[in-house]
Amino acid sequence: MLKEFNTDAITATRQLPAWREIMADVYYSVDIVRPEQDLRGRIREVEIDSLSVTRFDSDHQRVLRTRSKIAQDPDDSYVFIMPQREKMFYSQLGRSGFVAEGDYILVSTSDFYELSCPDNFINYTVKLPGQKLRERIPDIDDHLCCRFPMNREMAQIAIALATKAAATLASTPSVHAAAIAQRIEDFIGMVIECEDTTDVGQEKRARFLLRQRISQYIRSKVEDQDLNPREIATRLGISVSYLHRVFNEHGSTVSAYIMDQRLNLAYEKLASSSGLRATIAEVAYSTGFKNPSHFCKAFASRYNKAPSDVRPKMA
Repeated sequence: MLKEFNTDAITATRQLPAWREIMADVYYSVDIVRPEQDLRGRIREVEIDSLSVTRFDSDHQRVLRTRSKIAQDPDDSYVFIMPQREKMFYSQLGRSGFVAEGDYILVSTSDFYELSCPDNFINYTVKLPGQKLRERIPDIDDHLCCRFPMNREMAQIAIALATKAAATLASTPSVHAAAIAQRIEDFIGMVIECEDTTDVGQEKRARFLLRQRISQYIRSKVEDQDLNPREIATRLGISVSYLHRVFNEHGSTVSAYIMDQRLNLAYEKLASSSGLRATIAEVAYSTGFKNPSHFCKAFASRYNKAPSDVRPKMA
């Protein structure tokens, strides 16, 4: 059945906290960052058995799935998002960029991400059960955040199928809901499988999987100020030169990746409600930086704003 949520009748000073509650009810727990307290937002949701299809229409905001929110609400899903008006910024697993109207992005709810949209942004979203999608595509995490060139035509068909099914079932429940949900999941799986991965040979694929292991280790140790390539190589049982080669193949360096992860964690801490309780220096030290001044410069270079500008405004 159709469920509708909006902030229209809510007092302007209460709209932002109300919107956080709406997002948690519809999707899962996230932090919402916005300079103002007023926020125009509307979501139309139709649950089809194990998945949900939503139309999201809102003003500018930054949505962060932080570690604290993951611990609070350990949802295991993949979210297939197709902007319909304006473009959206994304950042997850060290990958970031913009997804334009008519394109799509797949994100995981089990890892930190940021999704930011401008005013008058509209998208369609399909939330899919994580375990089922992994059973169909074991390497599904390789496809997160636009890693491979997308098949735009297939994606258009997938979202048309999902939205048409949602519109039909919004007022008329069906005994075939489970079968319909399965067809939508299958088609979105087909979209992912149709991405152009032809340049990924067997050796390159092995190095990519190794890089995933390395990335997981770095993210688990990113708060350690003494984390360095030699320690990482020793822990993973490879040479330092091979470690650098794995990252160079992706146009990056080990040091740059460590820096990115530290800045991501710092951003997450500052943007969360708990970020108000720590000083900038404390955030710097807790995310692996040895010098708060260096941290502030690196943060401003990455996000084009000072660390203090990311903190949520007091209500």
